[in-house]
Amino acid sequence: MNFVDSHCHMDSYTERSGVDLESWWNSVDPKPDALIHVACEEPSFDYAKRMIQKFPNVYATFGIHPLCADSYNDQIEQELLKLWALPKTVGIGELGFEYHYECASHETQRKVFERQLEIGLPFRKTFVLHLRDADEDSLDVLKNANLQGATLHVHSCTTSTRFVDEVLKLPCRVYIGFTGILTFKNAGDVRKAASHVPLERLLLETDSPYLAPVPHRGKVSHAGMIPDIGKVLAEVQGVPFEDLMDAVRKNTRDCYGV
Repeated sequence: MNFVDSHCHMDSYTERSGVDLESWWNSVDPKPDALIHVACEEPSFDYAKRMIQKFPNVYATFGIHPLCADSYNDQIEQELLKLWALPKTVGIGELGFEYHYECASHETQRKVFERQLEIGLPFRKTFVLHLRDADEDSLDVLKNANLQGATLHVHSCTTSTRFVDEVLKLPCRVYIGFTGILTFKNAGDVRKAASHVPLERLLLETDSPYLAPVPHRGKVSHAGMIPDIGKVLAEVQGVPFEDLMDAVRKNTRDCYGV
């Protein structure tokens, strides 16, 4: 089975599980083709750089998460510009809005979101979007950004079918990622939203170490759980599991080049 975890945080996985990346990689079954590790605050950047240098099948994205928007400054911006230029940097982010938890003001989040979109566009790498409980502001920013030729990954989609329909109309390539939330008993709205996404625009992700899918609830999630999410997504899409996994593998290659 060929698959990629399109969004995970392996430093946090190690912190929670006590298992380092090399030990995990040697023992996990089923084994992914690759991992896309997301570094979304300045203290995590060095770990990501080391991992993409050490492991041929680990790639990275770099950005400032909306939870960390207050930390954004000129020094971090200059560091991001260097990181985005690395050959194994395949994405920019995660960036966007976080309205569920109290963190930076909505105004600050918007400024940091818009700034990273603006300076990241010339790199032609995929934007990884964290858009939680902020549908209207997210659509406003995205519709007013210069996204011609851009690629977006809407990470851990938990939003409405209306938002999915609207974001798929943007003048760029948009992929929608689903995590273990899709498998939760009370996630009917998420499954409904997933049914609105064309097969060729779907991605699978764990957001490891968070959001372990059924039947692993309560455990530390990792990329080996991707097939459990894929089984539910196949049911939602009404396609055979093998066809779903093949399509999503192609989508990950098209989205990230991985």
